[in-house]
Amino acid sequence: MKLFVISTLFTLTLFSTSVLALATANTPCNGEAGSYFVNLSGEIGGFVADTASVSNKVYLGKNTQICGQAEISQYAQITGNAIIKDHAKVYGRARVFGNALVYDHAEVYDSASVWGNAKVYGHARIYGIAGLKDNVRVYGQARMYDATYGGNAVYF
Repeated sequence: MKLFVISTLFTLTLFSTSVLALATANTPCNGEAGSYFVNLSGEIGGFVADTASVSNKVYLGKNTQICGQAEISQYAQITGNAIIKDHAKVYGRARVFGNALVYDHAEVYDSASVWGNAKVYGHARIYGIAGLKDNVRVYGQARMYDATYGGNAVYF
């Protein structure tokens, strides 16, 4: 009987831990406290962590996540499943969409766009009319401007 009770307790503990980990993984911003943004149109937008900063003139699509101390300002648009996190900034008339990820201290601004599965991180800057698409990764001190970069390229 003792073995059955211990086995059952172990199974319940393991199950509870797995459910908690799964719930945290599926919550916006990995469980950070926050709320859903309301766009100027009244439409409910994406999730914004309490520690992030989003100005009222931006547009956030419903599945987006703005996490950590990220800043979204001016007329930026974040849509699709895009995630902006850490200390990243998106501003001007920049657009980030699809499954794009901008993080660390990266910045996307002016009329630049990042989409597809592109990732921008480190201290990279994407600006002007630059476009990052597909599986491009830009990081470190890279500066990308006034051209479209695609494929599986890596810039640093």
